[in-house]
Amino acid sequence: MKSEVMGVGTPLSKKDLKELLQETKETLAVDVKFNSGDRTFSHLDLWNLQKRQKSAMAMRRRLM
Repeated sequence: MKSEVMGVGTPLSKKDLKELLQETKETLAVDVKFNSGDRTFSHLDLWNLQKRQKSAMAMRRRLM
């Protein structure tokens, strides 16, 4: 097990400090596709949720 831990009070070396403060270039995700229409919670989604809950409860009852 490693006994050395870098805590809050441990000073950083100049090399580590320079690496942490180095500016990186920002990249843009141009090929990302977004859904144009926001999906809403419909009555079918509610039905599926209730159906899954019923089967999960039945499985729990069988285990007892």
